[in-house]
Parts: sequence; structure tokens; C-alpha cells
Amino acid sequence: MTQPLISVVIPTYEMKGQGLTFLIRALQSIHRQTGIDPTELEIVISDQSDDKVIATGLRDFASPFPMHYYPTTSKRGYAAHNLNQAIGLAKGEFVKILFQDDVIVQTHYLETVLALLREQHAVCLVTGAVHTRNGVDFENPIVPAPNPYFLFGNNTMSSPSVLTLERAFALAHPFDESLKMLFDCAFYYELFASNAKLVFAPELQIANGIWDGQAQHTISFEQMTREVRYLHHRYPQANLPALLPAYQAFFKNLHPQAPFPFLTNLAPTPWGRIAEWLQSHLHR
Repeated sequence: MTQPLISVVIPTYEMKGQGLTFLIRALQSIHRQTGIDPTELEIVISDQSDDKVIATGLRDFASPFPMHYYPTTSKRGYAAHNLNQAIGLAKGEFVKILFQDDVIVQTHYLETVLALLREQHAVCLVTGAVHTRNGVDFENPIVPAPNPYFLFGNNTMSSPSVLTLERAFALAHPFDESLKMLFDCAFYYELFASNAKLVFAPELQIANGIWDGQAQHTISFEQMTREVRYLHHRYPQANLPALLPAYQAFFKNLHPQAPFPFLTNLAPTPWGRIAEWLQSHLHR
């Protein structure tokens, strides 16, 4: 069997009963791609669902491209793990990430991405993004860009669906499975710190699906604090305490009415942790 040139990797789960519907929508956006030979592309689905809805629904789903389905029963609830599983199962020279509630907008997207990667000898290509509620109408475009505050959760890149990477690079830089919310921001920090050759093509777009049950709607102050503290510990070279005052000013200017999203004591002592616990419980 010929090795595919590109693997579209799709981490999936039941998504509160909407998982199969969103996945079919994402797959249809892949099927509309032009300029790609069926032997050049594979679709890899890693499914963390706690039911059989997606597995059953795909049995009769015809695809013009080879499609491989793998159940993933480990580390449920950790999207980074599911994404790493999909990348590890891919066979292509490049991996195109596509979350199941996202869609590819242009029909020439993959053809153009591959051409640019080859022409520029790039390790990663970053496209633009928009948002969609129905997969047809698009709004709020995003032009991805680096920033100094990724490890505080400031995401100026959009979801990892904007990425197409050399598989070897993706395997060498896995998404951090200790993180539930900021695994994408941690990856972006590593991506830019690696000095790998990146190409930006914001005129090409994926659409981030918007729906009521998304994880970002349930981000807690406590979870953000835990994850930023973890990133401070993991990346001491980033010197987050020194960077924090500038980020606080930046955040206040960007969101003047919003409370700051995490505790600013990034390395608390054991007594400090006890005091924080008492404070949080006294105010419940």
C-alpha cells in the first residue's frame, strides 16, 4: 500500500450526543477537497466516546479517501491525549489536524497547503480561521499570530485545526497530556520556541464550530490557575513571574470589565495553598 502524503487526523468523542453529526460535517468538508489523489490522503479518527454511536454511524459512511477508525479508551476527557493518539496512528509525511466540530472552508485548501509546504520547505503551515454555527455561514475571521503570552492562555492562533505539520515534528513535540485547557497554547509556545520553519497562509481557512457545550464555556478559575502554575514549572526559561505584570496590563486593556482569570501567585508555598483553599471554600 502506498504511503499517503497527508493524514487528516480527527480526535473525536460523543460531544453530548452531537459527536457523529459534527464528525460527518467535518468529513464532508474533506470529501469536497479538489486536486488531491485518493492515494495521497488518509483520514485517521481516534474516538474517545463512551458509547458506540460514532463507530456505528461510520460503518455505512462512504469515503473517497481511505478512512481508519480507532477507539481510544485511555485518558478520557483529555483532548491532548486523543490528538496524540491520532497523530501516532497516522502514516502520512504531513498531518493535518481537524477537530471534529471544525470544517475546512475552501475546496482547494489541502492542495494549496501541500504545495506551500513543499515550495517553502516548511515544517509547519498555519492557516487562518473563521467561526461557524452551521458549517455553511462563516463569521469573525482570525489571522493567527505569535504573542509573548501563550503560557498564560492567551491564544492568538485559534484551534490546532489551523495546523498542518511534518509528522516527524508532531511526534517529537506531542501535545501536553497533563493539560485539559491550555494544551494548545503550550504547543504554540513550543512551536515558536523551536525555531522550526513556519509558513502562514491566512487566506486559507478552517472554521471553528461554535456550539453551547464547548469546553471553553466551562473553564474554571481553579483549573486555569492549576494549568498556568504547571506551565510555570514546566517552562522555567519562560520566566512567567517577570512577564506577569505586562500580561496583567495587557489583559485589563483587552477585557476591562473581566476579572483576571487565574491567581497571580505562580509558585505558592504549602501554607499558601492551604490559605487559598480556605479562602475559596469560605466564599462558596
